[in-house]
Amino acid sequence: MKRSIKHLPKQTQEELNTLLELIKHDMPWCCMVILYGSYARGGYVLWDQRVEFGVNTFYQSDYDIMAVIPKPRMKHVEDRLRNQITPKYHKAFAHRRHASPQFIVEYVNTLNKELERSQYFFTDIMKEGIKMYDSKEFKLAKPRELSFKEIKEFAIKEFDIHYPLGINYLEHGYTDYNKERYRGGSFLLHQTCERFYNSISLVYRNYRLKSHKLDELVGHAKEFSRELAVVFPSNTNFEKRCFNLLCRAYIEARYNKTLL
Repeated sequence: MKRSIKHLPKQTQEELNTLLELIKHDMPWCCMVILYGSYARGGYVLWDQRVEFGVNTFYQSDYDIMAVIPKPRMKHVEDRLRNQITPKYHKAFAHRRHASPQFIVEYVNTLNKELERSQYFFTDIMKEGIKMYDSKEFKLAKPRELSFKEIKEFAIKEFDIHYPLGINYLEHGYTDYNKERYRGGSFLLHQTCERFYNSISLVYRNYRLKSHKLDELVGHAKEFSRELAVVFPSNTNFEKRCFNLLCRAYIEARYNKTLL
């Protein structure tokens, strides 16, 4: 694993160092912070703006960051990263365009177990990632190389489970909407998107995010294809509102009696 971000553009270094300082300040017990994905591999996009089919679109690679923690308190850490650290980071660079962070959190013992069984999402991070911080409290296990046959078997198995479920949710969601059962339809359409995004992540990474939040799933999936970044356009207030309603459907279609 690499250990320096000095080869990255100066603005990128500044943003990543700010994120790192926020993590270390708000979570001093975090034992490792690892940058992976496009910025670690070198295939990132700093900014791309173009007109496609008459619509002005833009794209910028996100920062994919893994926080490794010494105790299995995943939800607590995820909430802190999402609700405290990310807003502070955006506030620090509110005066200029900047990349957004996408976090995953792993308990160090779980990470080592996954490395020992050569789970290829994590082994790829070990090969391509940049260790931005290491408390030196723990050592990471050394994985074995998986064959292409093993990787293919994993991918097919996960696709065959999750993609058909997404299709099933989509069909039932449309049926509910046609019969004006909007609450159930909204929830099922949310589940459709979640299953499809999980299918992509599991096929390419053999890894599924521990999240039902579509905006986070979108952020992680768009690394695999630029087209995934514009599936839900956000060029108008109406488009933003529609996507926001879909994101909220996981909770509100079940519990909120007024909004959906």
